[in-house]
Amino acid sequence: MDDIFEADRAAKYERWLETPAGSAYLEASCALIDRVLDCRRGWRVLDVGCGAGAHLAHLAQRGMLLTGVEAGPVMATVASRRLGHKAEIKVASAYDLPYEDNTFDAVIMVNTLELLDRPGQALAEAARVAGSRVCLVSLNRLSLSWWYCRLSGPDHPYSCVRRLPIWVLLRRVREVLGPVPVNWAGATVWPGLRPRVGRRPLGGMVAVSAAVTPRYGTRPLVLPAQPHPPRAQPIIGAGQVSLLRRVK
Repeated sequence: MDDIFEADRAAKYERWLETPAGSAYLEASCALIDRVLDCRRGWRVLDVGCGAGAHLAHLAQRGMLLTGVEAGPVMATVASRRLGHKAEIKVASAYDLPYEDNTFDAVIMVNTLELLDRPGQALAEAARVAGSRVCLVSLNRLSLSWWYCRLSGPDHPYSCVRRLPIWVLLRRVREVLGPVPVNWAGATVWPGLRPRVGRRPLGGMVAVSAAVTPRYGTRPLVLPAQPHPPRAQPIIGAGQVSLLRRVK
């Protein structure tokens, strides 16, 4: 069963973002998005599992056209209240996004796959609506930050979620999207310290950006049927009469 943040957990998550650990998490995840996604001003970006909208708020400062979807109505309300007119927030399933193919330039999923029972289906759906790339960000279970999370007890909002190391993200992309170009990075996550971002497979957070091929809808060309073949018409020239039959 998918893990959806309800009212008490949503409130706990909002409070956690204000703590040093939450601030470090948010700074590191935003730095990773900037590093691997390389968005341009004016891009249309969808955040699947947008939570409280913190990452959308970061992208709003970079001039993106933003949309967020969240399975839980409580978190969707929190995100809508945070962002106001800066983003459109909808309650929707990650398995069935209410958008046409290639609607967005990029789709981001920050700590979303870890909460889903069918991550492959959600990734395929994200790639369907993305015209350029999909970005996945996850907490890394191989980092020291993971042990810090476990020692923090059940009050930590991510203490019980599955954490994905970088090669699991890369494998998931390869299984669902095929051998597409990817860009990846890791970031350190420690309260009170600026995150160091680079090729860090043991960083507290890891991210992968995968290029996707736009889908083009085509319809078969239908020519009107002719009930009878055209009749031959005589052509007169140079004293001769010949018949020219039209080529179908």
